[in-house]
Amino acid sequence: MPNQLQNRVKNYVGLLDQNIQAIQNELNQTQQLVESTEPGTVHLMAESLTQANLDTAWVQVPRQYSHADYFLIAMDRFMQLDGVTGYSILLPVEKETVTLVMTDLNVPAAFAFEENKDQNGGAYFVELATGERLFYWSLERKQIQFNARGIIDLLVGNFAKQHVTVEQNQIIATMLTEFGRYMERVFNYSVDFNLLETRDDYVYQLIQHAEPQGMLDKLFVLSADTNYFLQGIPNGAGVMLDDNTEVRIFFVNDANALGAQRWHFQVIDGRDQYSWLDVLLKYDFIANWYLSETNTLEVSYDQLVFAVQKTQPVDIQSIFTAEQGTTPMLDEEVVAAKQAAEAQAKEAAEKAEREAQAAAEKAEQEAQAAAEQAAAEQAEAEAKAAAEQVETTDPEVPVVEPVDDTLEPTEVTSETTTTEAAVESSVAPVAESSASTSGKTFEEEIGEALNSSNNTPEG
Repeated sequence: MPNQLQNRVKNYVGLLDQNIQAIQNELNQTQQLVESTEPGTVHLMAESLTQANLDTAWVQVPRQYSHADYFLIAMDRFMQLDGVTGYSILLPVEKETVTLVMTDLNVPAAFAFEENKDQNGGAYFVELATGERLFYWSLERKQIQFNARGIIDLLVGNFAKQHVTVEQNQIIATMLTEFGRYMERVFNYSVDFNLLETRDDYVYQLIQHAEPQGMLDKLFVLSADTNYFLQGIPNGAGVMLDDNTEVRIFFVNDANALGAQRWHFQVIDGRDQYSWLDVLLKYDFIANWYLSETNTLEVSYDQLVFAVQKTQPVDIQSIFTAEQGTTPMLDEEVVAAKQAAEAQAKEAAEKAEREAQAAAEKAEQEAQAAAEQAAAEQAEAEAKAAAEQVETTDPEVPVVEPVDDTLEPTEVTSETTTTEAAVESSVAPVAESSASTSGKTFEEEIGEALNSSNNTPEG
């Protein structure tokens, strides 16, 4: 074998082997990500997979999980390890992608990560139908930052108006909070909870867009229609809510703040149980007041990280209608499954069309039979009515008494003549017929008829 050919084949084998090793390395990391029960290992594999690129030119892997998918796989693993519930992961069989959905939510919603493409890396956790960015996650810097505006716009401004219950919204809030708490506790993450924070001693920082004008007066007016009464406190006001929970709205003097007053919120319940988001979800009058004041002030969040508040919304209907399963299918299997589904749908449509046509024909026949019956009944009624009309309007028909052969002959009078004329008229057709058969004249026939009607007793 020539040396050139040997070298070419050796290089070919070497390139394939390099690609296969790279693929095997990613497979090993992915397997550890989904199987390991050691949080540190899961985090390390997630950090590696969200940065790696499987650019193999000689051995192709046509279906791969994206960096964004690995973020969600890692989040699911950490929430599993922490025992977080209330959600599910959709797994379409025709492609490698993952989507998180809430198991008890009466509006369509789907959550996934969107990779941040700039030098900071990381990813945004996004509700796909609205594009709201709820938090930012950096595995490398061990950082999570929640977006107060995005969370409020989704849960309070959107879901609540679509009649999502307080309990359903709180399940989402609890999932986000518990995920942040786990990462903070286990990996010493830096987490900006802002509106999700529940500690009594936490003072919510606010972004002040304008100097408040009559802000507390507006809240006082709204509270007047409820059982909760706004009361004055130093530099602000407070309101006592259910479950011994107090909300305070106040300012501190700060020459660097807008209007030299820096405003804050505080939620105190004695158990570190309720957050500002919980208050907004449960009490409509406070939520309406807050939403009306966001042009003046709002709960603080990192304005650089969330300089872009939303990603491009997408139609999520296909996510829910796609076939789900734990075993992925090859392309030809996907095509065959789609064709089978289309054939089944076509057959069902044709069957429905045949049934509809048969029902229409039956209805037409029944309608025709009913119309014929109605016409017959109408005709019968009309005939009966006509008969009754004739019976009441026609002249009385004279009744001819039978002739008694035993009576004495009477003198022929004008009345008799009239009767004879009537008889003559009535028997004329018969007489004509008899004359044609017996040879007698019409006059002879009449004479005989008269004689037979005036029987005289024998002498």
